Amino acid sequence: MRRGLAVLYGLLFLVSLGAVARLVSVWVAVAAVLIVVLVTDSQTVRHVDYALLLTFVGFFIFVGNMGRLPFVAGLLQSLVEGREVLCAVIASQCISNVPAALLLSGFTQNWEGLIVGTNLGGLGTLIASMASLISYKALSGHLPGKKGSYMGQFTLANVLFLIALLILVWVL
Repeated sequence: MRRGLAVLYGLLFLVSLGAVARLVSVWVAVAAVLIVVLVTDSQTVRHVDYALLLTFVGFFIFVGNMGRLPFVAGLLQSLVEGREVLCAVIASQCISNVPAALLLSGFTQNWEGLIVGTNLGGLGTLIASMASLISYKALSGHLPGKKGSYMGQFTLANVLFLIALLILVWVL
């Protein structure tokens, strides 16, 4: 059964990629994933961290609305151009790197700088990357007494690594 699920999930992944590439309707992809998962592996649906998922959705809604405000759009337009890496890193620390990439993408043609900045921006604060939030949530669930220690060590390591990589980007 597990091998069959892996194959099925692989197919759903391909359908999802088709939606990203606009070869498949997003709604068809969402419906396919929901139906297949509910029918074949309903336990998975019960174990989804909906609070974390809604947080991520909230970031995207926030970003979409902020980018439409004339004042914010004007400010971002003047700040981002020529400073894509730094702006992407800073924005990622506040709203996570993927929503930051979406927010800033409308204000620059320098895709390389934006990609580098949002990749580096995944380092730093806990919120800079959803993967970091997931790791923190997993640790705090299993080792609640270690949350503070983890947070301190995580932040220190991430900030140091971020600084080192930013220096490399600016030197090279």
